[in-house]
Amino acid sequence: MLVQRLVLLVCCADSANAFKVSGTLHAQTSVAAAPVPHASGFVTRRALCVAPMLLLPLSACAASVPSQAELSKLAKGYARLQYLLANWEQETTVCIKGCVGKPENCGCIRDPLVVQSYMGYKSMNDPLFKADQIMIRAQPLVKDADEFEKYAAAIDRWMEKADEGNVMAYVSSWGEANPGGGRDNVERYLEKARAEVIESAQILRTILDILNVPVTA
Repeated sequence: MLVQRLVLLVCCADSANAFKVSGTLHAQTSVAAAPVPHASGFVTRRALCVAPMLLLPLSACAASVPSQAELSKLAKGYARLQYLLANWEQETTVCIKGCVGKPENCGCIRDPLVVQSYMGYKSMNDPLFKADQIMIRAQPLVKDADEFEKYAAAIDRWMEKADEGNVMAYVSSWGEANPGGGRDNVERYLEKARAEVIESAQILRTILDILNVPVTA
């Protein structure tokens, strides 16, 4: 009988509160051993979702590890984020099709919601659709304890920054329609969304590097 201190997993939607969830668990040696992301025992509800593999048998963990095709989606999503950032004005602006001339004469408007597509919030076909689930399932691929700590923190940050980028893009899309709003509000929140995308891309690159997934950008 192997005695391990493992985190009891309770995955909740609200990440605002923290709970003491560590406990002593008597487990057979067939239980997959992995470092506990927060040794103090105090983790946010969001962080509880980061280590669902801890209580699974080895066979279950192996079956749930993402395939190379799934991991390549993360790399493709990273390349798309790099493209978005390099072509931000072009990608977040929509003009009358076929119009030639100054943007203001072609009915051009900012389209903040395109950010949601690049971040995986618009369609199941987006490479980063539910990217956090792929990241979580890839935990068994991280063998080094120090790297595991870094990886777990990166997943948590990714979920936070991706959500914030999504929210800022949505708020920006309503910046002109809301009472007292205007194009200035659209631009202001769109710039906040860009800042979140920049940080999200950096976090995603960290995750790809830890998983040794090759990137093209």
